[in-house]
Amino acid sequence: MKRRRFITLLGGAAAWPMAAHAQQPRRVWRIGFLSNSVDPPPAAILNVLRESLRERGYVEGQNTIIDVRWTHGQSDPSVATELLRNKVDVIVAWGTPAVTAARGATTTIPIVMVSVSDPVGMGFVASLARPGGNVTGSSNVAPDLSAKLVGTFVQVVPGMSGLGVMLNPSNPGAVAQIAGTQEAIRALGLQSRVVNAATPEEFEVAFARLSAEGVKGVVLLVDASNIEHAEKIAELAQRARLPTAYQRRENVEVGGLLSYGPNPNEQWRQTAFYVDRILKGEKPADLPVQLPTKFDLVINLKTAKALGLTVPLTMQAAATEVIE
Repeated sequence: MKRRRFITLLGGAAAWPMAAHAQQPRRVWRIGFLSNSVDPPPAAILNVLRESLRERGYVEGQNTIIDVRWTHGQSDPSVATELLRNKVDVIVAWGTPAVTAARGATTTIPIVMVSVSDPVGMGFVASLARPGGNVTGSSNVAPDLSAKLVGTFVQVVPGMSGLGVMLNPSNPGAVAQIAGTQEAIRALGLQSRVVNAATPEEFEVAFARLSAEGVKGVVLLVDASNIEHAEKIAELAQRARLPTAYQRRENVEVGGLLSYGPNPNEQWRQTAFYVDRILKGEKPADLPVQLPTKFDLVINLKTAKALGLTVPLTMQAAATEVIE
């Protein structure tokens, strides 16, 4: 009897660690999302990220918390510091100012950058192949992107001699794109007019100025403000009778003429890939930066018709999407 009692007690003791382990709470990952937008980032952007993370097993409300903040268009690290106080495991930084803010707040917490034009030139990474430090992610600019965007735009707008270029001067990423865009415009024998805008009031002044200067179209360099104020920009452009070209399809969906740029869903899938690898223990320093490989050409035929433009059938056939 004593022996059986001893074995029973021993078996129960062996089960204690297993029971204790089963009662431990499941790890909940905290992901910081930092946007360089003035207002809260668009729900559509966050939903794509959530779905991409869900596909990898990170379900918000179950094993994942996404802490969303925005920098109001600035590079001030104070907003990123709030994420650190909340003990995030990784920061997803959308846009160059957001990455700048995140890097100003931490050199240890991993940062996954999204939609950054020149990560090496900005000093975010040592090289694309071996980033070093605590930052990795994806760039939104391929070497010939500006040339393809401008070239496509000119095919749709006949008789173009001058082209407006609109950018947010507070976004170093947009500033980094300006040289390539102007070079592409000069290569076609055209002149460029550069104006700054990031708020509805600034966009209104900028469109009025470009219209008065006689440009035939406007390229808007990538910036969160373009998406935040997409409908207002489309309204101002149509009022000024100025065709517009962008990198993001969101602007075309609400009335812009065309966009040519990286597929946004691919960008967020890449982001989820980096988050997953980092949360599983890999270091940003060892994860190469990815350049875009899939591009979308989106054309709004309704806008073209309103502006009296004819989009070549060959271009319509080549487009990822044609909005009618």
